Amino acid sequence: MNSENKYSVKAFLKGFHKVEVGQKIANCEFGFDSNRSQYFLSTIVSADSMKEAKRKGESRLFQVLSVFVVYTGIYYSISTIGVDQISGEQPFLHSGEVILGRLTYLPISKEKIEEIGKLVMLLDKLPSQEQSTKRVDRAINYFLKGCFFETQKGEYVRAESFLNFYKAVEIISHDFRKSFDKKVSGQLETTLLTDITEKEIEKLRTTKRLIQFMCKKLGITNVCDISRIVELRNEFSAHASLEEVNVSKKEIDDCKTLAAKTIMKYADHIKRSPLDSPAL
Repeated sequence: MNSENKYSVKAFLKGFHKVEVGQKIANCEFGFDSNRSQYFLSTIVSADSMKEAKRKGESRLFQVLSVFVVYTGIYYSISTIGVDQISGEQPFLHSGEVILGRLTYLPISKEKIEEIGKLVMLLDKLPSQEQSTKRVDRAINYFLKGCFFETQKGEYVRAESFLNFYKAVEIISHDFRKSFDKKVSGQLETTLLTDITEKEIEKLRTTKRLIQFMCKKLGITNVCDISRIVELRNEFSAHASLEEVNVSKKEIDDCKTLAAKTIMKYADHIKRSPLDSPAL
C-alpha cells in the first residue's frame, strides 16, 4: 500500500446531539457542514483506493457510533458517507445522495464524549480473536438492533426491541457459567452435598440466577427486576407468535438499561480479569 494515499471519511448524521466541533474521540473527530446543516463524524485512513478507504473508514465510524448508542440509547441514522482523498495522486471527492430530513437531540457534554472515547479505546485493546471480545461485539450488535426497532412502527417492534436487548445481556452472562458453577460447588462442599454432579449443578444454574450472578460480579445493582425480565423472555418461548406477548414500555426500558450497563461493565471486566470464554 502507498501510505501517502490518505483519505478523510465522513459519516453525515441525519440527527445528532449538539457537540463541540473539532472534539476528538479515539481517532475520529466531530465536525459540522454548514451547507448541509449536518453534524458529521470523520476519520483519516490510509488506503490504495476509494473503495478500500470507504470500507476502512465506515468500519471505524460505525464502531464509534455504536458505542454512542450504548451510552445514549439512541439509534443514529447516517444520511451519507463522504470520502475525500487528502494526499497522494489523483485527488477526488466522492459523496452519495444526501437525505435532508434531520433530527436534533439534547446536547451531549464533552465529559460524556470523553467517557465514550475511553470505551472505544478499551475495545480497541481487546484481543480480536478472543471469544470474550467476539461476545461483546455481538452484544453491542444486539443492542443496536434493539434501538433500531424502537425507531420503527409495526406490530412486533416492541417485542423485537425487548428480545434484542435481552440477547445482549444473555450472551454476556454465558461467560460467567464456569465461575457460577465453581461458586455453587464451593458452597455445597461446606454441606453434606459433596458428591453433587456437574449435571446437578447445571440444573441449579438457571438463566435468572446466572444473570443475577453476572450482575453481582460486574457491580450492577438496582437496575431492574431481573426475575421479571427473564419471566417475560420465557413467555416469548411459550407462545407461537410475538404478538401474543405484551411488553410494556417500562419493561423495554428496564431491559435496555440492563443491557447497556452490562456491555459497559463487561468490557472493562474482560480487560482486567480472565474469563471462562466458552464457545459462542
